[in-house]
Amino acid sequence: MKRFIFSVFTLLFVFPAVAHSSQWLTLPGKTKQVRQSMQHEQQPYFQLNPEFDAVIRGQSPQTFQGGGQPGFYDPNAGIPPAAPAYGGGAATPYGGPAPLGYDPFTSSPYAAEQLGNPYGYGVVGPQPVRFGWTTHWDSAFISDASMGTGGSVSMFEIDWKMDYVTQGMKGWTWKLSPEFNFTNFNFQRPSFQGLADNYYRFAYRFETTSPQQGPFSWRLGFTPAIATDLQSTLNSGGWNFDADATMFYRVDPRFLWVLGVTYWDRADDIVLPNAGLVWTPNEFWEVRAVFPKPRADVFIGTPWGIPMWLYAGAEYDIQSWQSGELPASGQIQLKEWRAFSGARWESGYWESYLDFGYAFERSLNVDYGPTSDLSPGDAFMIRAGFQY
Repeated sequence: MKRFIFSVFTLLFVFPAVAHSSQWLTLPGKTKQVRQSMQHEQQPYFQLNPEFDAVIRGQSPQTFQGGGQPGFYDPNAGIPPAAPAYGGGAATPYGGPAPLGYDPFTSSPYAAEQLGNPYGYGVVGPQPVRFGWTTHWDSAFISDASMGTGGSVSMFEIDWKMDYVTQGMKGWTWKLSPEFNFTNFNFQRPSFQGLADNYYRFAYRFETTSPQQGPFSWRLGFTPAIATDLQSTLNSGGWNFDADATMFYRVDPRFLWVLGVTYWDRADDIVLPNAGLVWTPNEFWEVRAVFPKPRADVFIGTPWGIPMWLYAGAEYDIQSWQSGELPASGQIQLKEWRAFSGARWESGYWESYLDFGYAFERSLNVDYGPTSDLSPGDAFMIRAGFQY
C-alpha cells in the first residue's frame, strides 16, 4: 500500500516539480507569460472563488511577472493586435508588470480606463491569464467544538497546489494542478473510539476553459483523488472522482451569468448546482452571488504602497476519507458551511491573504454500514495563505 502511494505521489507531484525546472517544458519567451484579450469587451475567463486568482477581474494591478513583451494576442481574434494606449499616454504592451506600490486610480497608465471601454473593464482592462507555474500554500485552524455525542474536536489544515497553465488548440486554455491536503482532527475524549487523527488527500485536477464564442464560454473540470488515513490497504472508500461543467454568459461588462453542475464523489454521491450571477458595478466592487461559494470583494487602494482588497464570503464544502480503523470500506465524511471575511495583498511575485470566520451547520459522519453523526458544534476559524 505505502509503495503504491509513494509511486502515485512521485508521478503526480515530483515529476511536475522537476519538469518545472527543465527546458523542454518551458514556454517560448520564458515561463509565466501573460496573455491579454485586447479586442473584445467580453472576458472569457471566470474562476469561482480562487483566493488568489485576480478576484477583482479587470481591477487587479498587474504586479506579477510579465516582462513587458509585445505581441500578446486575443485568442478570439486569431491575430496579434497592436497594444492600445490607456489614459492618453504612449502605447504600453500588455504583460509588463506595474511598478510596485503604484495606485491604479491615480498613477497607473491605465487609470483613465473606464467601465465599458472596448478593450475591457475596470481600471486595467481585461484580466490576463498567467501561463506557466503558480504555487499555492494555504492553512486553516478551526477552534475546539463540543460534539453532540460527547467529547470535542478541533481541526488543522495545510493545503498545497501547483497550477500549470498552457494554451491548447483553438484558443482553449488548460490547467493541470497536482494537489496535496493534510487534515488533522484533534479529538478530545472521542465518543467514537478508534478514529485516526490524521488524513491525507492526493489529487490531480484537469481543467480546460474555452475562448469566448459571442457572449458564451465554457469550463470543464475533472479531479481524481486518493483520500485516506494511510492506515490500511486502499479500497473504494479512498478514491474520489469529482467532475464539473460550467457555462458563462456575459450579458454586459457589469453582469455575468454562471450556470453549471458539480459532482462530488464522497461517502455520499453529491450533485450540486454551480450557478448564480457575478455583478461588477464599478472598478471597486465585485459581487459573486454564486452557489456554493458566494463572495464579495472591494479594492481599497494601496496602503503602505501595496495594492489591497477586503472581502467577505461563504463556502459550502463536503470532504470524506477512507478510515483504516473502521471495518470494511469505512469512511468519515465532514460537511459544513464556512463564513469568512478578510484582506488580501499583491506585491510583485507574491500574493497573500488572511481571514477570520465561523464554521457552522457541521456534521461528521462515521460511515461503515451503520452511520453515526458525531455532531461537532459551531466553531471559529482563522485562515492564511500565499502564492508565488
